[in-house]
Amino acid sequence: MKLGLLVLFLALTGCLQTRSDVRAGEQGKVLQQQVSTLQKTNADVSNRFEEAIEQMRYLNGRVEVLENQVSQLKQESESYRKQNAELSQSQSQKISLFQETLAKMESDQEKLLAELAAVKSALQAEPAKPAALNNPKVKNTFELGEILFSKKEYRQAILEYQKYREKFPKGKSVTLATYKMGLSFQELGLKDDAKAFFEEVIAKSPKSEEAKKSKARLQKLK
Repeated sequence: MKLGLLVLFLALTGCLQTRSDVRAGEQGKVLQQQVSTLQKTNADVSNRFEEAIEQMRYLNGRVEVLENQVSQLKQESESYRKQNAELSQSQSQKISLFQETLAKMESDQEKLLAELAAVKSALQAEPAKPAALNNPKVKNTFELGEILFSKKEYRQAILEYQKYREKFPKGKSVTLATYKMGLSFQELGLKDDAKAFFEEVIAKSPKSEEAKKSKARLQKLK
């Protein structure tokens, strides 16, 4: 009886140990799986963390590049703005100077036109009868023009020279009369009119002595 109980006790004990071992083994496997899973998770987290750090470094570098570009663009913008302001000021000064010069030129032109109109009006007016007309030795208007020219009565001399040119277009003194008209206009300060008569002498009588003198006069009038 006792022997049977002993055998039964031993059998039960062996059975309990086997179950305990089985449970321990299963728990070990579970723990190993959990550890393995945790390691993989840690590895994934570590990789993601490294990727995040790398991304942050890239973004920081990109931000630095963009900040440098913004700073450079700002400097260039300031430079262009300054240059534009200086250019605008320079152009404004040039425009102002041009307007002043133009206004002065217009004023001078008006004065010259008024003076020219007064002179031409005086030339066209009927002049007082020169005393030389009463001189019986005066044969024609050219001689009268010479007398008036010698007396520096240039306006009246011009009229007499012109009368001679109109009355005797092929007269022997036409070239001289034309030259003397140029001299008279020059003495009156009417350079453009003087040039016209000097050029006429050169064009119509290029080989004459008056033509040589006219060329010299034109050189001085330039």
